Formats: sequence, C-alpha cells, structure tokens
Amino acid sequence: MPAFTIITVCLNIASTIRRTCESIVNQTFQDFQWIVVDGASTDGTLDILKEYSSRIDILISEPDKGIYNAMNKGIKLATGEYINFMNGGDEFFNNEVLQKVVDAKPTADVIYGDEYKVKGEKKYLFKNWESVTPELLYQRYGIAHQSSFTKTIVLKKYGFNENYKISADYDFFLKICKKRYSFCKIPITVNIFYEDGISINQQQLTEQEYLKIKKNNFKTIHFLNEHPSIASTVEFIRNSLKHPRFFAGWIKGKLKV
Repeated sequence: MPAFTIITVCLNIASTIRRTCESIVNQTFQDFQWIVVDGASTDGTLDILKEYSSRIDILISEPDKGIYNAMNKGIKLATGEYINFMNGGDEFFNNEVLQKVVDAKPTADVIYGDEYKVKGEKKYLFKNWESVTPELLYQRYGIAHQSSFTKTIVLKKYGFNENYKISADYDFFLKICKKRYSFCKIPITVNIFYEDGISINQQQLTEQEYLKIKKNNFKTIHFLNEHPSIASTVEFIRNSLKHPRFFAGWIKGKLKV
C-alpha cells in the first residue's frame, strides 16, 4: 500500500496544469499513487498530462457531473493510506511536503497544515486553526482539501455529497468531525492555493451551500441563531439550572421592582 494517493481533478486548464504536475512529480518522497481525473478537456490539457504518463498511475478523461463527482471517481480507485486532492492549477508548497508529512508519523484520520494563498498580486500565508471541533466548523469555513490528508478508508466510507456543487468538502469534514474522527495539525505549509477557482468565482452559491450545510448539521444552533429571543430564554434556563444563585439573584431583582 502506498503511503499516499494524490488525486488531481481538472478540466480545460492547459495554462496551469503543468505547475500542478511538476509539484507532484518533484516531491522528494515518492511512495504515492497518482490519479488524474480529467473532465474530457479540449484545450490541450490532455496533451500536457500525457507528458507525465510514466508517472501517472491512472488517467481518466471523460465527461463528469461536476468536481465532486470527479473526486469521488478518484476515491474509488485510491489505494494509498491517505488521500490528498491536489487539483489542477494548485500545487504543493515545496518539494518536501510529503516527506514532512511522513516524518510527522501521522496516525489521525485527517492530517492538515497551513496553506499559502495567491490572489492576483496578493500573496499571504493562511494559518488553519490548531484544532478542529464541530463548533469551530460551524463558525468558520472548513479545511481546504488541498492542505489536508485524509485516510482513504474514511473517504471511501463517506465520499462527497454530489448534491453540493462547491462546498461538499466542507460538508464532508463537518460530518466526520461530528462522528468524532480525529484531526491533527502538523506545523508545515502544505500547498499553494490560487484564488481563481469555482468557489471564489461563485461566492454567492458558496454562501448558500454553507448555510444549508450548517442548517442540516446544526438544526438546534441554527434555529436559536435565527430566533435570538428564544436563545436568550434557553440561556436563562440553562444558567438557572447550572447556577441556582443566578436564579435567586434574578428573583431578588424582580421582587425589588
């Protein structure tokens, strides 16, 4: 079993696919399976991919039903212990990333690091949180699939919900976090993410899907957030039960009035 499976999903990105391929084949740690799922590109992407045919273990080029349908295809074929999605256009931060992950001796279900983001002329390091809980995932966006390594057995069990066009990775991480799968951050920068992809260009749809995912996974919290007066009453009852003096003080205040 290889240590990793690297899955690259792409469609008509001849201008940027080479940097992705180079960042993969130049890793100093080479015990990985590389699967490329192309959505039947017509712009020369396939010609570039064929230059790496000796390094690509599985190359699929056929129409798909979206990015998560393509990613699920790759998951089904994965044989590595951990899967990383380094999709077309993005790249590993440097050639030592996989070696550093191995050196960390990972045992968690999800290992993740930081990512370097590029938006036009703006470049900056995005630091992911030090730990992951369902409550944090409710408050913030999830971990990028490019900056994470997830056990293949977990991805094969749950896969990505293809009903979501942009945010199925957020739905996946939230789902397995609620089921108490383990997350571990390691102190490395994993990838370079170019902010020109589908989720950036369709921000409104992204927000709509995030809201739907949160609502489906946190029905009570979401309801209370939408009804602050009820939330206030619930908090009052909770404090009264947990701290009897709180309730006694409230009664005393009312009697004075």
